[in-house]
Amino acid sequence: MNKNLIISLILMSLFLIPASTLFVSAPNEQIGVKDDMGTITISTEKITIKIVPNQAHIMWWFGNKTENDEMYKLQLLKIREFSGDDTILDNQTEFGGINYNLVTGDWDYNIVESDTELTLTLSLLGLANGANMYVVMHVYNIDTPINGTDQVVDALSELKFDIIIDNWDFSPTAQGYAIQTYLTEVQHHHRVQLRNGTLAENGNTTRTMQFDSDEYNTPVAYCEWTNFANIYNDTDDLIDTIEVGTAYFDTLPSPPPEAPGFAEGLAHLFLTYPNYGDGYKMIHDPSVGINEESFTQAIPFYIFPVVAGILAITASIIIIKRRKQ
Repeated sequence: MNKNLIISLILMSLFLIPASTLFVSAPNEQIGVKDDMGTITISTEKITIKIVPNQAHIMWWFGNKTENDEMYKLQLLKIREFSGDDTILDNQTEFGGINYNLVTGDWDYNIVESDTELTLTLSLLGLANGANMYVVMHVYNIDTPINGTDQVVDALSELKFDIIIDNWDFSPTAQGYAIQTYLTEVQHHHRVQLRNGTLAENGNTTRTMQFDSDEYNTPVAYCEWTNFANIYNDTDDLIDTIEVGTAYFDTLPSPPPEAPGFAEGLAHLFLTYPNYGDGYKMIHDPSVGINEESFTQAIPFYIFPVVAGILAITASIIIIKRRKQ
């Protein structure tokens, strides 16, 4: 065999091995999961999701990598009842009644893998008013419709979760309750801002918060939720559909002022649910994900080892030829 060809094949294999490992299938083929001392990592070829169950804390980023220059975060902080003269949460003075801190809750979790999806269920049981809370997370192998909307959960690039509040007994003056969330980008290597989604970005019955990155000059990630929730009785019959509202307050504790790209008024998002009566089950459908096309417009990161390998091969051939001369 030609000596130049042998050297070329050896060098090419060395550079291709790291690239090819990016495509090795997980045990369940397309969705991998790792439980490492209470931190759960879900990975596909398109997205990595890290979940801290005992804090109801989700981080996600593009690609099957241990970390990234941009990492997006959603944390469920509290459930807070509110009062007032209507079911709209107008300001913080309306908070009152039952208030649960979800970050310090005693969460349990369970992971189930199947051929079509991975499901992670977080459970917070036996709250003081008799309620139970569940967050049921799904990553699907195929695009999956969201019931009651024109949207789908994108396969392998989106985490869809059901927020389930079961058997909530409202305080006498409560107009409803709000789930306080915290949205941000945590790396701060790039300028990443939060904004409300446009009509084109939202579905007919969903709303979004978009992460805009100056590095990619495009929306790179999102948090999406339906603008309705379903109410079920104790035999799981659908008895009502309620409107889910939103509120933002910019006087709550936030990251340091020097953190670039922080949109103060939009980081603390409250999802609000009107009083639907005692003892029922409420199910709401948010999700988080990445806009894959925003990243793949650039040169894929796995190409660089291949390019480096080709350059090294070319240089080696030139050196060999010079020595022969």
